[in-house]
Amino acid sequence: MIGCKANWTAARREAISCCAFWLVSFAIPVPGNASFTASFQPCELPVVAAGRSGVLARCQVDFADSSGTVELVGEAPDQVHEAVFRSHDDRTVQRIPVSARPFIDPENVSIIVRDVNFDGKPDFGLRDFALTGLNEPWQFWLWNAKRNRFVFHPALSRLPNPEVSTAAQVVRAHIVDQNSNITINTYTWQDGELVLQGSTRETAR
Repeated sequence: MIGCKANWTAARREAISCCAFWLVSFAIPVPGNASFTASFQPCELPVVAAGRSGVLARCQVDFADSSGTVELVGEAPDQVHEAVFRSHDDRTVQRIPVSARPFIDPENVSIIVRDVNFDGKPDFGLRDFALTGLNEPWQFWLWNAKRNRFVFHPALSRLPNPEVSTAAQVVRAHIVDQNSNITINTYTWQDGELVLQGSTRETAR
């Protein structure tokens, strides 16, 4: 999980527990709900019937030195095709084509808007639960001040179960094998690129 040490087995149990909620939500549309991003920004969940297209989540975020929103647009309940960033005056700043199935429910919208490369500017991450297994990925776009837009970062997006530590100024990837052993690779940022600094291994008991 972004920004904290996580127990991945427990995290997966939490993910599975959401299935009951989805079974209900597919059958019975409910009024829009409030939720939060994984980086704790508030979100609105508009009502979109299953299989229909529309804005699935609208979250209040800060980016590009200002406040604004990001909308996840796609097919209900959770197939996202586009992330749309808008300024505080509703001007479209950037449309990012995506293909992912993040959690979008009253407890959590699995995106983050926070500084992940420690340059002082919020970046954008989107978790994809369409890919199964213990090593679930995020997709990341880093804010590029010169281009005034988010730019996809392939290397960061390849790290499974990433953890961003602002205090330590490192990014950690947690790689879980079939026996639930965890290899933790630690990276630092150098000239805009991730550089591996070391690895540790936690053996399941």
